[in-house]
Amino acid sequence: MFMKKRKILVTVLILLTIFILWILEPVSMNPYGKIEIPQAQSEINFNGKAPGLTMRMDFEKKANELLNDHMNSGHFLGVSVGVSKLDFGSYVASAGFMDKWERKRANNDMLTRITSITKPMTAIAMMQLYERGLIDLDVPIQMYLKDFPKKSNGDITIRQLLKHTSGMPHYDSGWDAMSFTHYPTLKDAVGYFEGRDLIFDPGTKFQYSSYGYTLLGAILEEVTQMDYAVYMKRHIWDVAGMTKTGVEIGTMEYENKTKGYLKIGSRFVKSPNTDLSIIQSAGGVQSTARGLLKFGEAVLGHRLIKSSTLDMMVNATDQLAPAIGDDPYGFGWAVYDDPKYGRIIQHGGAQPGTSTFFALFFDHQVISVVLSNSFGTRQDAFALTMVLPIWRWKINEESKSVVNNFLESIKLYI
Repeated sequence: MFMKKRKILVTVLILLTIFILWILEPVSMNPYGKIEIPQAQSEINFNGKAPGLTMRMDFEKKANELLNDHMNSGHFLGVSVGVSKLDFGSYVASAGFMDKWERKRANNDMLTRITSITKPMTAIAMMQLYERGLIDLDVPIQMYLKDFPKKSNGDITIRQLLKHTSGMPHYDSGWDAMSFTHYPTLKDAVGYFEGRDLIFDPGTKFQYSSYGYTLLGAILEEVTQMDYAVYMKRHIWDVAGMTKTGVEIGTMEYENKTKGYLKIGSRFVKSPNTDLSIIQSAGGVQSTARGLLKFGEAVLGHRLIKSSTLDMMVNATDQLAPAIGDDPYGFGWAVYDDPKYGRIIQHGGAQPGTSTFFALFFDHQVISVVLSNSFGTRQDAFALTMVLPIWRWKINEESKSVVNNFLESIKLYI
């Protein structure tokens, strides 16, 4: 009996040791300790319309310093960032580690889960169908998904799904947000939650819902008779020039893809490998910082939808989201009207293995993105996204005042 208990104890200790080593991989880098942190490596590609060489060098230097400050403060394990201004050019940079165990540094084309930045992409795809007359935003969704059960609260519309006012629930809990089941189609994914009750009458309140955007993806597939990934590649990603963007499929291995981590206190531990197929059209896409800059440029350049349709998407005049303390929400975009810097349309998100933020400074035609490979770093991703575009306020002035304005703008966000 004693020997049996001893064997059980030894087995438990071995399993516990393996688990600890797995999540800490390796212990010496939690936190960084004496390990040298890979600093910012950047590329700047401005064209002839941009400010002069001195200004470009000042911008790159200040942007790199800002990124390095975040790394040296332990805000990120690995991160890739980008900033661009329509018709001027772009800046991309990376710092930290994409693989902690092998001490492999992050790079500027590091493939990362983009989380809910997927939602504005899906919303734009739906508005493409709207422009073609293939969908009506205000009819019951059973017009397109005949098998979706009617709800006693009332009919759900595409407009309500786009604006998170349908009453569709979000995740029940943190565990509900971590799926390890692979769903072959979006219709199969809808089957997981279609029996749940609405949490309010459609159109009366705001409740952010990733499952609502899974429904939108299923509608897109039904209307177009195309797989979501195929449609998005053909009509969104290829048009924008996003060559390294696609749907993450299960546990498939991808070239130059970062490993994912969780930030717990000051430590970064290995993230579980969740399956994103249940929220494919809500948060199942992977891309690069460079790719998301191209997406932003395609949006602002009206290469995906008409300018009038984009105006419709970013109209957030209803008060349903602010009523619960959230930013006004249009079709797939959180919309913020800054009294000094104008309209900002944005989206961010977090999943096991990543935190992201993406912003279009609408009135200044500037795009900014931060992709972190660690859950628990979303606020830092937001802060960095907001202050990286140090040229955005005085882009036409050939003077160092741009940098001075950048230093002033930091005070707004930090």
